[in-house]
Amino acid sequence: MPIQDNIIGTIQTLTRGIFADLVKFRRELHRHPELSGQEAWTALYLAKKLDTLGLIIRSDIGGHGLCADLLTDPAQPTVALRVDMDALPIQEVNQVPYRSTIPGVMHACGHDVHSTIGIGVASVLSQMRGLLPGNVRLIFQPEEEEITGAQRMIRAGVLTDPIPTAILGLHVAPLPAGLIAWTDGLFLSGFEHFLVTLTPQEDYPHLPGYLDAVAQRCCQAIHKFNTWHLPHTWPEMQAFWEIMQIGPRELRRFIYFDATLNDEEPSAWLGQFGLGITAANRHLRISALGRVRARLNTICRATHTHYQIKPMGSMIDMRNDPGLVLSNLPALEKAIGVENLRQLKAAFPFNCEDFAYYTEKVPGAMVWLGAANPDKGKYAMLHTPDFDVDEICLETGTIAMATLLINTLSQYNH
Repeated sequence: MPIQDNIIGTIQTLTRGIFADLVKFRRELHRHPELSGQEAWTALYLAKKLDTLGLIIRSDIGGHGLCADLLTDPAQPTVALRVDMDALPIQEVNQVPYRSTIPGVMHACGHDVHSTIGIGVASVLSQMRGLLPGNVRLIFQPEEEEITGAQRMIRAGVLTDPIPTAILGLHVAPLPAGLIAWTDGLFLSGFEHFLVTLTPQEDYPHLPGYLDAVAQRCCQAIHKFNTWHLPHTWPEMQAFWEIMQIGPRELRRFIYFDATLNDEEPSAWLGQFGLGITAANRHLRISALGRVRARLNTICRATHTHYQIKPMGSMIDMRNDPGLVLSNLPALEKAIGVENLRQLKAAFPFNCEDFAYYTEKVPGAMVWLGAANPDKGKYAMLHTPDFDVDEICLETGTIAMATLLINTLSQYNH
């Protein structure tokens, strides 16, 4: 049975009633960012708030992870919401009262927003216990930026006792605040990472710096493969999101190459460079590696060098469960307005998301949460030193995720 209109109305009213508190909470998180694997203060701050809401809390899961259960009836299904907690090694340049107090570390990817929305959902749903058609598990995950947190939490049992019937997530995006973008297929692609090492041919004389010069030439040649390039300005980003809504075939089958020397430790990377291949599916990533090898063969023959490509890690695709997405759209339309929804027919090709590991175990889906307001100078451009959001996204995100959790439970209710 789909969620009733009066339930959505209650979610909206309760969320608006705590909005000011959510803003304060988010700003406190923003002031105290912690890198992947170091989220001790963040976890404690979140746990203290969750404890006041009467949830069953488990701490130190897979590192500094938290799991908070809102249990209404063990005989009924459980759905989960995952939010992330960690920050990035970036020096914040924003001159705002809530700017980072930790030198060289900031929440430049919106995980402070995500965690605050997790708290908002917990607060709203804990006040609606008697109306919930099941149970809710809130997963506060560390180490997303290192792509290690999800697997560590899964190994620690966050998807057991009970097994959630579905899991949901969200991520802020450089879209106007108030909007939510969705897709019923690929959300963010996986990648393959490699280390390429160059060595000189035997008995071929070379000057100091020769191998690094060849490595730089290889990187430049690989970059020329790219059809798509990461947008860096607000107009460029908005134009790209428009293309994603159209979904041309060449974007739906994208391949993105990244090849870089390590400028911070050049002595340790003599004649080496990192190679990353992101593509719309694993088959395309494999074929892209063949294209790289062909180019390296040509360059190395001309420069009297050899190369070796060593796999350094990979990431699986993050694909939304189509049934889960489509069955929830009517409720989402009622909650935030159909005019605030955007369907994406192609994925954003420049990022990945370890939420994918949860969806290997249970049906799952993520949405993009618009967080930008150029009129306020807030563009929500991810991984930049001036990243900031229009905090009205806290309200939109809380209403949307609380609605999706209840609506999903309604569909699985016995």
